Amino acid sequence: MNKVKIAIFTISIIIFSLIGIKKLIYINQVKDLKNQEEIILNKTIGVLNECFDLENKNKRTLNKSIELIEYCLDEYGYKN
Repeated sequence: MNKVKIAIFTISIIIFSLIGIKKLIYINQVKDLKNQEEIILNKTIGVLNECFDLENKNKRTLNKSIELIEYCLDEYGYKN
């Protein structure tokens, strides 16, 4: 009976260890994905700020602003 308890205990430790390792791998993958998304978002923000020239938005007419938006859409488009 004592050997059965040791076997069950050993199997339980192995199973919980595998589950723990799988969770750690998943957590690291999620962190990497978030980092990649953040990098892409920061690049996109930089491109849009550069393209739309928000600092000088009050100096442009409505027509010039529309032309700038059209240019940005043609140049950078919808990238998914």
